[in-house]
Formats: sequence, structure tokens, C-alpha cells
Amino acid sequence: MSTTERYDVTVIGAGVSGLLSALALGKEGKKVLVIERADYIGGTCRTYEHQGYKVDTGPHIITRLDSGPLRVLMDKYFDVIPYFVPFGKYYLRINRQVKQFPWSVKDWMMFELLPVEDRSMLVKIIFDVAYMASTGVDMSRVSIADITPRSLSPTSLAFIDYLSYFMLGTGPVNAPVSRFLDRKSYKVEKPKDDNGLTIPYVGKAYNMLVGGRPTDQFYPRGGVQTIIDALSYSLPENVKINLGEELLKVNTEQGGNISPVVSSVTTSKGTYETDLVIYSGYATDLPQLIDTPLPNYYVNNLQKIEKVNSLSVWVGLDEPIFKDEGSEMWVSTSSDTLHTWMIPTSNYDPSLAPKGKHLVGFAFIVPPDMPHEKAEESARHTIFSNIPALERHMNMIHYQHLVPEKATWSIHAGFGDIKTPVKNLYCVGSDSFKRSMGLTRASYSVHKMLDTLGIEGNLE
Repeated sequence: MSTTERYDVTVIGAGVSGLLSALALGKEGKKVLVIERADYIGGTCRTYEHQGYKVDTGPHIITRLDSGPLRVLMDKYFDVIPYFVPFGKYYLRINRQVKQFPWSVKDWMMFELLPVEDRSMLVKIIFDVAYMASTGVDMSRVSIADITPRSLSPTSLAFIDYLSYFMLGTGPVNAPVSRFLDRKSYKVEKPKDDNGLTIPYVGKAYNMLVGGRPTDQFYPRGGVQTIIDALSYSLPENVKINLGEELLKVNTEQGGNISPVVSSVTTSKGTYETDLVIYSGYATDLPQLIDTPLPNYYVNNLQKIEKVNSLSVWVGLDEPIFKDEGSEMWVSTSSDTLHTWMIPTSNYDPSLAPKGKHLVGFAFIVPPDMPHEKAEESARHTIFSNIPALERHMNMIHYQHLVPEKATWSIHAGFGDIKTPVKNLYCVGSDSFKRSMGLTRASYSVHKMLDTLGIEGNLE
């Protein structure tokens, strides 16, 4: 099949960043076509049924929901908004002991899961980072390993390793300190230097010092599918979605003496003329999808992007082992277990599990070269060795091998951008904008894309 139908915008990919882009641009009056190679929408942001349980594609938490990027997009473009439940507290489980996560310097000093000497050193690190940030040091080039004393105990090093992997998808050597300063808001006015320029990070460093449990984190009742359902319901008639259709080429024409310009896209079912392309797939695939060579600097950067590989394990239980809302961060200090993040989703919505049952999700970051069977075996060992009762009460187990982040926020790895060397070709998604993580990062990328289109006159 071929077509000569023309669209103002063609969106590649019907994951959450692609759908948010299509919704926003459709509501702005654009005629939009969405191309999705799968036979469903939502990507890694959806919920489906398995043996009577409703499992998300990986455990999810929606951060910065009070005034962050998703909230702004929902308020502006959604016709109906999902119902969100406060996420609750974070707990740390180390060597089978559980404590609330330490959010302030005072909490750190009282945090009994780490040795007293280590707590003092970690508090000193916090003050050192605050000082470096306040003096204008580029904390995006300083790694967690750079500021970590070698004399810390194995338990404390394992804890730092956990935070690096679960906040950035990479280890302490590549984890920039700036990610840990990426807080929602400032609590102090940002001072200026002698030249009248704002000193970066000071408000964020203050946040880090005084702490305070975040209160803007939520879980969508009914699972993350409710976000996709609300988004889909809100799409205007001028947005069309083609499922089961794969992008083959982004076609360009010469744009004067500067750069090529998007002209059309060729898919497994036809060719569509288009003024703009919003690409939400893997940025690493772009050099093979564009019909003109891209600059070497751009291709080399894309080749350095490192994606995050994860395993999610869903466990159905015949009784609620975890009583409270909130999640547990399991820090592994043993070579035969893995770090994991646990969230009991049926505590937020009992309908996610059959009546009288309990649903718990576990997320593991796994090395890219680890075989799936080995990862699943290690995950089971981690879960059941920490809480043997889980195995005794288990009546369902389900595995998901996922890529929750298309690019790690890493010092030495590459990272994409909203703009590309091709005029009117833009990228969105978790490999195109460095802020936050997951759905929140995807929402930030859509915001940045819309701002860029406005600046370049493509929203008129």
C-alpha cells in the first residue's frame, strides 16, 4: 500500500513520549500521524493482565506530579485526568534490616544501617558537595566515585552503588553528582557572584542538606495504563494512529546550503509526506533510518549512548506480606544477590490483584551481557533469600525484560538531544533530555520539544 496523503507532523512511536507529543501537537491544531510498529500503544508505560493480576510494565512511580512536566501537560491537554494515590515512604533494606530512607543530615547521623564512622564521612561528603556546588564547580563532570572515600565499609559502598544504578542506570564511576542535586525546587534564593551571575546549584545543595521526604510522588490508581487510557481518550480527531507499521526511512531533501530538511517518511505500508517528524524511538537507530549521511560528531555521540537493561519480577501472594504503601530499596552486600526496588502495587489499588491476593513488583538493573535465564535465577534468589515467606505465599511469578531508560545519565556515555542535524526532525524520550527519570524524563523531553518548535516557528 502507498499513500500521498500529507501530514503536518508524523510521530514515530506510540510510547508515552510519542503519544504526549501527538496529543499536544494535535491540540495545537496540527494534523498528526502516529506510526507504531507494535500492535498496542504505550510502550513501557502500560498495564496488562497475567493470571488474574494486573501488572505494569515494570514498577512505576510518578515524580514531580504537583507542578512538574506531566502535570503541566495533563492540565493543558488532557480531557480527563487519572486519579493518583500518594506514593508513601521509602524504606531501605540492608542485611534484612529495614529503616526509612534518610532524607536529611540529621537522618543520616541516625541511620543505623550504616556504621557510625561511615555516617560521619557521608555527612562530610554532603557538605563538601554543597560547597563545591556553591562555588560553581561543574558537578556534571564530578562522579560519585570521585567523592567517595575508599575507606567506607562494604555496606556503605553497596548503598552508594545502589543509588547510582537506580537513579542513573550506571555505576558510581560514571554517575555524575549533578543527578543527585536534581531536585524539584529551590528553597533559598540563588545568590550571584561578583559579576552578577547566578551561582549554580546553591538552592539544590541546600535542599540536599536540609532534606525532607518528597511529597510530590504518586502512583496512578488502576496502574500506569490509566495514564495511557486518559491520553488516548484526549486525542483529537486530527490525530491518527497506525499500529503494526514500521518506520523504514526518514526521507529528506536539500535545504539550501545548510542542512537537509525532512520531506516524508517511508514505512512498511507506504510513504507519507510530512512537514515535521517527531522521533521517539532509539536515537541510536537514527543514522540507519535517515536517507542522508549525518555529521560524524553526531553519529559518534549516538554510538556512545548506553541504554539501561532491567528485569522486572511480579510476584502474586495469597496474603499481604507488605502492609504499608511505599517502597523498599534492597541494597545487596553479597555477590550472589542483586540490588532491587520493590513496590506493592495492590496496596494502592486492591483491584490490581484478585480478591484476597497481593501483588508486588521488583525491579532489577542487570548487566547488558547477563543472559535472561541467569538474571531471572539471580532475581529469584535475591527475593526469596531476603524474605523467605514470599516463596511460601507465592501463587504467581512473572518476568519482564525491559529497557526503562533509553540512555544512561552517565559522564562518559553519549546522550541524545531534542534537535538533530536534519531540519524539522526532532527527538523525544528518555534519551533526548537529561533530567529526572522514567515518565517524568519523557515528559520533560516533550516540554523541551514543544518549546523548541515554538522558538523555531513550527507551532504557528
